[in-house]
Amino acid sequence: MNKTQYRLMAQDVKENRANLAKYRKIFKYAYPFGDKVFKRLMINQVKPERFIAFLNAMMGLEGDRRIKDFSFRIQEMPALPSQKKPIFDIVGTNQAGEPILVEVQQNASQLFIDRLFYYVSRAISTLVPEGSRYRLPHVYVLSILTEDLFNNEPDTYFHHVNLSKNGRPFYDKFDGFLVEVDKFCKIDARLPLPNREQSERADMLRFFNELMEEKPFSPQYLQNDLYAKFIKDVSLEKIEDELLLREVDEMTDIKYEKESSFLDGMDAKAREMARKMLAEGDSVEKVARISQLSEAEVAALK
Repeated sequence: MNKTQYRLMAQDVKENRANLAKYRKIFKYAYPFGDKVFKRLMINQVKPERFIAFLNAMMGLEGDRRIKDFSFRIQEMPALPSQKKPIFDIVGTNQAGEPILVEVQQNASQLFIDRLFYYVSRAISTLVPEGSRYRLPHVYVLSILTEDLFNNEPDTYFHHVNLSKNGRPFYDKFDGFLVEVDKFCKIDARLPLPNREQSERADMLRFFNELMEEKPFSPQYLQNDLYAKFIKDVSLEKIEDELLLREVDEMTDIKYEKESSFLDGMDAKAREMARKMLAEGDSVEKVARISQLSEAEVAALK
């Protein structure tokens, strides 16, 4: 299930929760970057190996900087009653006790960077107890962007943010990593095979793309224990209705249909979803309402 299909499903299930059973027949896998599903797949206090592999790949950490151990922490940062409470999707520390903050951004809000730095500043402010010296640990921030945020850079999906002065490193204990998932897939698709990126990050993002588009998995994933277990855990058969319905409620409360980015490039996927809904017996009127297509467009698909 890809992003657009997931959002269309959320609107439909919000109208009638019983419709969830229909989507279990249409799709094999859940959308992996939904809030509840992502946490279910990644947070395992006893066996953090999957999340460690995810962090190392997405942030491109190598050598001594690679994460070898990870301890999960409470996601919500303290705040005064009058302040917004920063809540990262996943918070923890590596083997050196250095904080790692992970956020999956679900829309292309113009204030995303403002919110991210507010969250980071609140997290950093908790690291120095009263009476201690201002010796901060290295802080890592990873943001997975499910919408293209930097449209003026169509050929760059991975962004490493640090603090510099006059073009040179200024403070070396902060690293921010922004990964535009959809943009990677667009770049990868238009490059000839020999020119495609060869990295852990690229391999993992290609896996997510095959998963979301429900394509046959490449042998390299089926033969890898990490990916084979991931495929099993993201199967809709493994995820209970309660978790998916809670995610639907949260997603529709955000009202994605009002985000300008929601309509970008979704026409073909909306038609694909409309065909599947029609095949399941939904009326033209309902399919048009959910897919945002006109009734004439939906009728032409029958």
